Amino acid sequence: MNPTLSQYGAVLRRRWRWIVWGVLGTLAATTVFLLVWPPVYRSDATVFIRTPGDVSRVIDGGDSYAKARGRTYAALATSPDLAAVVVGDLALAADPDRFADRISASSRTGTVLIDVSITGPTAEETTRTAETFLKDYAALVRTLETIPGSPVPRAELVVVTGPGRPEREVAWGAPIYAVLTGAVLTGFLFGAGAAVARRLFEPDTENEASS
Repeated sequence: MNPTLSQYGAVLRRRWRWIVWGVLGTLAATTVFLLVWPPVYRSDATVFIRTPGDVSRVIDGGDSYAKARGRTYAALATSPDLAAVVVGDLALAADPDRFADRISASSRTGTVLIDVSITGPTAEETTRTAETFLKDYAALVRTLETIPGSPVPRAELVVVTGPGRPEREVAWGAPIYAVLTGAVLTGFLFGAGAAVARRLFEPDTENEASS
């Protein structure tokens, strides 16, 4: 074994309490953080881009038209103008620009599906927001895709999944076990680093035996 690694190993064995205190300290700090951080709930849904109008009569049944619209509709989901409509329907005292940050959407590559996530401070408000948002979202797309004189829009959004039951997010969506594992590893590294640093700056090597 490398002599340097052997020395480090000996230091850590003698100063194992430093590592324990490092782990306990980071776990305590992480627990306090999770308790005081404002809760955030997330509800997910998936919408399907349907083409019931004239574009459905083209050779691919409107599939290429719907796919081409996917990224545009996903970007439209986070529009402050749409957020303003949702805020008005919910009668919330919220700034539309900041409210739009609670919405995220992405189109699945090669499909006509858009995944939407809505967050909120409580499970109840998140549920109401998700339901209202999806209704207003579909209404906006239908308005944009409606041709004057035609009773059927070229494309429309249909909810195929959700909105799901709101789940509380922990540390920006990371699962709790990942957060705690990260805290343990951080505490271990911090404690080990402190033990080694203390050993390096000790003026008398004989003090190591009495530590």
